[in-house]
Amino acid sequence: MKRILVVYLFCFALVQQCFAWGREGHRLTAMVAEDYLTPLAQENVRYLLGKQSLADVSSWADEYREDHRETARWHFVNIPGSASSYDRVRDCPEPDNDPQSKWRDCVADRILYFEEQPQSSSTDKKQKAFALKFLVHLVGDIHHYLHAIGEAREGNDIHVILFGTMQCDERSECNLHGAWDEGLLEYRNMHEKGYLGLLRSEIRENDWQRKDGGDPTVWANASHRYAQHAFVPAGTLIDSRYYEMEIKVVDQQLALGGLRLAHVLNEIFTAPPSPSAAQ
Repeated sequence: MKRILVVYLFCFALVQQCFAWGREGHRLTAMVAEDYLTPLAQENVRYLLGKQSLADVSSWADEYREDHRETARWHFVNIPGSASSYDRVRDCPEPDNDPQSKWRDCVADRILYFEEQPQSSSTDKKQKAFALKFLVHLVGDIHHYLHAIGEAREGNDIHVILFGTMQCDERSECNLHGAWDEGLLEYRNMHEKGYLGLLRSEIRENDWQRKDGGDPTVWANASHRYAQHAFVPAGTLIDSRYYEMEIKVVDQQLALGGLRLAHVLNEIFTAPPSPSAAQ
């Protein structure tokens, strides 16, 4: 346990090198999806991404958001903690820069928006690649519990004691959202290849592939219910007991995110890529 905590604290000082839902969690979801793509979907992915894999682009949307703040609301849906389910009018705001658009600014709507783009004959290769990269990321986001609850800025304002520490880096205290982004997965102390193997085994053992369908509303509602269960008051100790209660559902969400991403891409890419004359 002492060794794990040392590794864990070291990783918070070097976030980019450590296991986090924000980066490696998205990679895992994308790698699961790659296992279940049809040959036609694989061909289209290669055409749009070139030498990059789905895992390689899985966090691109977070990087894009840094200089395009108008996309920030695309990554989550603020369902009130007391609500039983997603309400599009209440929880998914109209875009500030285009109030007449049929699409709203939350992860549930934007997944549908980006599903539509690669299927349009008027969308060029660059736009299709843009849509694909967002889809890879947003399907992962909607399976992260705390991207589906609006309380305390999705848990960012809930300060917690994370495996014995209150200070998770030099600038900030530990918070509940950070515990889910980084802490629980890092506590497992498992390399990416091993974690991917674990998810593959759990998919087979639990027959999770039968749950690969649905739509963003269904996925958001499931994440919201998990978030309600996982939410804790400020000052809570996130310890091994909490970890044991939640880690199996974390695994399920990472795996289902990948299976559902593959299902979406298989539905979109049903024909070989056909470049237009303009392209």
